[in-house]
Amino acid sequence: MTGINATGRLLAAGLLSVTLGSIAVSPKALAQAGSTGGTIGKTDKSETGSDRTPSTRPAPQSRKQDDSSRNVGASPCSRMPGSWSWFNGITVVIKPDGTAQGGPHTAKWSCTNGSVVMLWSHGYTDRLSLSRDGSHLQGTNGFVTVSGDRR
Repeated sequence: MTGINATGRLLAAGLLSVTLGSIAVSPKALAQAGSTGGTIGKTDKSETGSDRTPSTRPAPQSRKQDDSSRNVGASPCSRMPGSWSWFNGITVVIKPDGTAQGGPHTAKWSCTNGSVVMLWSHGYTDRLSLSRDGSHLQGTNGFVTVSGDRR
């Protein structure tokens, strides 16, 4: 008989606990804060506060391309394209489209007022000066002196 009484008391305590728990937590308390189910204010407003939607969108502004590598018509940069004997014994071919090839490596180059920057595929960046007559390049890549003579 003691087993039944203990089981009954345990069952009654569990039932009482569930009942009190369900009364203490109302459905409103279970709702997520801010989730009232509706929207506040107008949803079709523009940034200026106007209700009207503009009839046409402004044309996107085109990005200005870096024309410095293609500005070969300007002196002395116009003398950059051609074949060059490089300081390390290879021939570097500099093209008017802003690219170059030296052995297995490629580069993108730009020239502004005789200052040349060559970004090589092997990771080095040459910063060079072009001579006034366009026959010699001289500069550095941060490690060694870099130079080239027109072929």
